[in-house]
Amino acid sequence: MQVKNILGIIILVLNIAGLGYVFYMGCLSLVHHFFPKTAPEQEVEPPPRPVKKSMVVIDDNILPEEDDLLKDMDLSDLDNLNLDDFE
Repeated sequence: MQVKNILGIIILVLNIAGLGYVFYMGCLSLVHHFFPKTAPEQEVEPPPRPVKKSMVVIDDNILPEEDDLLKDMDLSDLDNLNLDDFE
């Protein structure tokens, strides 16, 4: 019974704290809406000129021209593989 009462009190305290936070944020947003801070005028800098990008050279001869990558693999070792070891 004591545990139930303590948990109930904790829940009520957290709910009250949450409602207080919502009330605080609402008041803060109203203050910012009705009394905005004016920033001093600043000089506007022109945007930087775009940088010319250098051309990228793509070399297609880097990779070998093999259509079937599995043809050089030795798959005979997979015949003796026991799949029960992987469970």
